[in-house]
Amino acid sequence: MNRRNDALKGVEQQLLALVTVPGRSVDPSSLAGPRHLFRAVAYIQRDGDPQPQVGIDSDGDLQCRWAADGLELVVTVEERGAGYVWALDAAGSELLYAEWKPSDQPHELWGTAAQLLRSPREMADAC
Repeated sequence: MNRRNDALKGVEQQLLALVTVPGRSVDPSSLAGPRHLFRAVAYIQRDGDPQPQVGIDSDGDLQCRWAADGLELVVTVEERGAGYVWALDAAGSELLYAEWKPSDQPHELWGTAAQLLRSPREMADAC
């Protein structure tokens, strides 16, 4: 199994642990957020990318956070599947902020987020 699949498996296990908290019912509506977050991570994450940290933010929304070479990339998804991507550079300047609705297919946005995780060498090779 390659590293990308290993990373996605780890994210999937972390998300399941977050939504299967004892005493919290698991039904299809409670899985919308995790499904949307997993789709976003699966689209963004590639071999060689850092493993994201998965957790719950201060509002109770699911979140994945990457840190690489001074970049901070955050993908947050609400319970019903709406979400946003936010990225800062090492100086704290905002590189990206965009939201999506549950019915959106934000692949272009996720592709932009994935590009931010690429190393400087990969970016130079792409030009």
